Amino acid sequence: MKPYPHLFSPIKIGPYTLKNRIEAAPVNISNLTQDGYPTPENIAIFEGKARGGAAIVNLGECRIDLKTGISHKLCIPLDDPEVLPYLHAASDAIKKYNAFSAVELIHPGTRSNPEYYDGPIWGPSDGPGHLGKDYVEMPQEIIDYVVDCFGNAAEMAKLGGIDMVMVHAGHGWLLHQFLSPLNNRRTDKYGGSLENRARITLEVIENIRKKCGPDFPIEIRMSGTEIVQGGLTLEDQVEFAKLLDGKVDLIHVTSGTFHVPSTNQHMIPNGFLPEGCNVYLAEAIKKAMKHTPVVTVGALGNPDLMESILAEGRADMVALGRPLLADPDLPNKLKAGRVEDVYPCLRCMACISESFVPYVKYPSRIRRCPVNPTAYKEVPASRVTNTTAPKKVLVIGGGPAGIEAATVLAERGHQVILCEKDGQLGGALRYAKYVPFKKKVDQFMHVLIRRLSRSGVEIRLNTPVTPELAEAIAPDVIVAALGAKFDPPDFLNNSRGQVVMALDALREPEKTGQKVVIAGGGLVGCELALQLGQLGREVTLVSRKAEVCRDASFLYREGLLMELEKVGVTILNSTACVGAEPSGAVIRTAEGEKTIPADTVIAATGFSPREEEAEAFRESAYDFWKIGDCFQVRKIFNAMREGYNAGAHI
Repeated sequence: MKPYPHLFSPIKIGPYTLKNRIEAAPVNISNLTQDGYPTPENIAIFEGKARGGAAIVNLGECRIDLKTGISHKLCIPLDDPEVLPYLHAASDAIKKYNAFSAVELIHPGTRSNPEYYDGPIWGPSDGPGHLGKDYVEMPQEIIDYVVDCFGNAAEMAKLGGIDMVMVHAGHGWLLHQFLSPLNNRRTDKYGGSLENRARITLEVIENIRKKCGPDFPIEIRMSGTEIVQGGLTLEDQVEFAKLLDGKVDLIHVTSGTFHVPSTNQHMIPNGFLPEGCNVYLAEAIKKAMKHTPVVTVGALGNPDLMESILAEGRADMVALGRPLLADPDLPNKLKAGRVEDVYPCLRCMACISESFVPYVKYPSRIRRCPVNPTAYKEVPASRVTNTTAPKKVLVIGGGPAGIEAATVLAERGHQVILCEKDGQLGGALRYAKYVPFKKKVDQFMHVLIRRLSRSGVEIRLNTPVTPELAEAIAPDVIVAALGAKFDPPDFLNNSRGQVVMALDALREPEKTGQKVVIAGGGLVGCELALQLGQLGREVTLVSRKAEVCRDASFLYREGLLMELEKVGVTILNSTACVGAEPSGAVIRTAEGEKTIPADTVIAATGFSPREEEAEAFRESAYDFWKIGDCFQVRKIFNAMREGYNAGAHI
């Protein structure tokens, strides 16, 4: 029996028969040209998803009309005929791999950004603007104009070789705003009843059908619930879906609204939520459908979960966003039965956070991924090639940076020896298995190790490297990936109370008392506070800085703070822990010193690079590289990128 038979069964969508049930969800690409046209790098991303096996590849958000509103400075412009050759290039790249191309049609409505657009901020109703400019209720002529623009944009996409369109009627964009009682206070035919609030969406669908014909598939994206008091409920959206049944070719069910930022954590599910946390929404809507298939999206990287969703009839297709950024080859690997080779999405939110306009101050406009160091290096010219001059390379350290460097070097044809001072590989990733919400990091570590074991690298465990050993090995190149060392807090030697190191508390949380004070408000301290809070401890988190967890990505930090609040962690900012007494932690604020009652004080005060140890090897080979935490203490992303760069370019 073939692996995942339901996931890899065909499905008919309009005139097309899809080879499997996997859609590459619309992931916004905004490092476009200044005119908004896709670059060769962008097109290579879409091509990579098609080559990896997705049946539909969506190019992401597209502008339908510059004159009535835009939310992002750069967005593929379907109101500009000059975009056509770029659409053809993207669509042709996707079709090379037996996949279908799609675009997502968006009008921002009240989410138009006055920084990029100087016209009225149109919405279903008047209201105070969240970006500083008030909303203006759309009159009939503007509604008619925008409906026409949706149809024109779909027609432009079709002329550009795109196979289908997705109409975005969720996440707080214009069509969603008309649906939501939180945004729509109209008393005319577009307000009041659900049928009235849905009217503009149905007019958009009719306009697209009129211009593109019955054989051009339309997928509609909707939020199954707004997750907000007084907003759209699942019951509301089931009724909305019934109005769409048979009129569209796919109904794509997500959740949340940008108008209430806390719902972002469900819209783009964070790592604290269960896998498939939005599936129940698609399931309820599918039960009410007589004609139109339903797509589910959100935290669906687990192949067994995807298969069970389809096998149990909870949805007809799955849409993957971040999992295909982490590993574009995921579909092909699953089809071939290579599930253990799939690089998992960590749900760290780093990819989305970088360009989360308008919330981040300086959006990078690109999507990068900690587990995929080739993300945004997809252009064929940037792909690494086998070496023509094999070298003997010594890699010192078996953490993620060292493993990635050694693996890529060996795959390219170099002779590689990797030495690790401990009896296990993985470095700091080894601690992930102790944290319930870090299981994907542990899975990722094992994928790295399996790939390394197949690469031909000579692995020497329990082998601390000295300059003498390095010289005996006589490598042409040394790659130092020694990692970081823990910096004991200043107060440690002067403390009489119980002080536990953060990593020890991770391994053995049962050894901490009921009342815990954590000294250190970085990512390590915050995640440990959450873990202990979930175990029922009374936790106080003490941070010298004005805000905790500033070293985390924007959306991950937002979700982590929400989880800390749920478990009742007390956060003391601008506060130093200066000692530990049998009665508790001694802290210092601007008002002076005091003692907080605690059974255990945990030191989570930081790490520093093993720079001196690494530098000892600089003269032991002709070429020397220093990567990962021994260069500078940062994140998995940096370790993997630096490991890949060393592996690809030595």
